Amino acid sequence: MHQNGTQRVYEYWNELRGQHAAPARSDIAPAALGRSLAHLFILDAGDVPGRFRLAGTWLGSAFGHELTGHAFGALFGRDDRMLAQRVVDAVRSESAVAILDLTAKADPERLLDMEMVLLPLAGEPSRVLGAIHPCGQPFWLGAFPLGPARVTGVRLIDPDRPLFNLANRPAIPLARRRGDGRPSAPRRLLRVIDGNRAAAIVQRERPALHLIDGGRTGDDRR
Repeated sequence: MHQNGTQRVYEYWNELRGQHAAPARSDIAPAALGRSLAHLFILDAGDVPGRFRLAGTWLGSAFGHELTGHAFGALFGRDDRMLAQRVVDAVRSESAVAILDLTAKADPERLLDMEMVLLPLAGEPSRVLGAIHPCGQPFWLGAFPLGPARVTGVRLIDPDRPLFNLANRPAIPLARRRGDGRPSAPRRLLRVIDGNRAAAIVQRERPALHLIDGGRTGDDRR
């Protein structure tokens, strides 16, 4: 987690859940997150595609339209929509935390890097809490709406393990297609193995990357 806002949202969620895999939707008091409130969103994650149930004012301003009611995948470029949905499914089904590195353009000369966090919520219907924080505040942000975001890295975190040196943990870069961006056949971009749990995030032709979460011991939690 490279952004302070991302870590603030994660720590609030982690404190609320206590000994449980995730807090309930009713436990969330958005006002407690202060400056991150405008960056928050809640997804209806039980259906495919997931949809924005609520979205903060910063998100509407940055992307130039209200996101509430829109499909989650519409936030992304066409090539990344399936990946984004599979990450949401992994967060919901595995009670994992996902961090996505994003880049979006307002025009060819105006780019913004952002960090998204996705956090599971307990109960039915299925919900996912999320937030997007920008890496910087360019002067043009809000005057020039961002286009669809591109996913440049994904990290999955088991919140029941110690998060040592979290801010310095590198993102996993995603392999990018050459040419016109249309794959000739599906291939698997990312598979995450965390302890005894395995979650295949993207199913595409052949494994390009395996991430094995190991080397951390102990039961301490933040």
